[in-house]
Amino acid sequence: MSDMTISKDIAYIGASDMKIKLFEGQYILEKGMSYNSYLIKDEKNVILDTIDEKLTDIWLENIDKNLGSEGLDYLIISHMEPDHSYNIEVLAKKYPNMKLVGNQMTFNILSNFFNIDLSERKIVVKEGDILDIGKHKLQFFMAPMVHWPEVMVTYEQTEKIVFSADGFGKFGAVEIEDEWDCEARRYYFGIVGKYGVQVQALLKKLSTLDVKMICPLHGPILKENLEYYINKYNIWSSYEPEKEGVYIACSSIYGNTLKVANKIAEILKQKGIENVVIGDLTKEDWAEAVEDAFKYPKLDRKAHV
Repeated sequence: MSDMTISKDIAYIGASDMKIKLFEGQYILEKGMSYNSYLIKDEKNVILDTIDEKLTDIWLENIDKNLGSEGLDYLIISHMEPDHSYNIEVLAKKYPNMKLVGNQMTFNILSNFFNIDLSERKIVVKEGDILDIGKHKLQFFMAPMVHWPEVMVTYEQTEKIVFSADGFGKFGAVEIEDEWDCEARRYYFGIVGKYGVQVQALLKKLSTLDVKMICPLHGPILKENLEYYINKYNIWSSYEPEKEGVYIACSSIYGNTLKVANKIAEILKQKGIENVVIGDLTKEDWAEAVEDAFKYPKLDRKAHV
């Protein structure tokens, strides 16, 4: 299992769905999916994001285990997509004195998601605003279209932790040890990929911060060698190649187009281009086919015969 320990005052309270086969109804999952949520205990207690409907009971148990009879003062809403926002109403009813922290766009969306009036409990934050909860100071940075318009990230100044919303996320349950790159790359290009300009803007903001840990809403907590992960995001969002090569995507119903693709690949190889990959989209999941472009398998894979 990935080490989800954060610190003495900050606990992981998320959960993993080990039965899910498709994320958002389209991305194939073989190793489940994690839905992350975090609790900060201080003079004021804070939860960062709720989780998916299917895991509500586990999440509430985790809250009770870590918070006990103490009250909850704030819920920070990083992202309103339902796999992270579903339990906002549940938590609001459980803790009637809890305030909701989000930006203006957060509350515009929230008002359309739920039928309860939370207007008297909202705290609207803007770029750079700080929420002082005692020893910990939480600073907010807007990250619109990474990958919804209301997204924001939270920087915990004392322990220098970035709660990065869907940024730096990864497919797979945290209970399973797995290479980060492959499933983080597939997650990035499937979920966030077309918003490279917006990701670049967020990375520019993060570059001004002293970051010791990254806590995303999906996947493992990143604690070491953060430059590596940030560099990957910089490459992906810049639409620069990680490796030089050519990816040929084709859809060949009768096999003739695939013959042309194979011929193109043959010519490219003859011209000295070593890494050439064919993705036959009639036989492969598209997201998996794109991932193959980074693995550079041999041309004679069975899928291409």
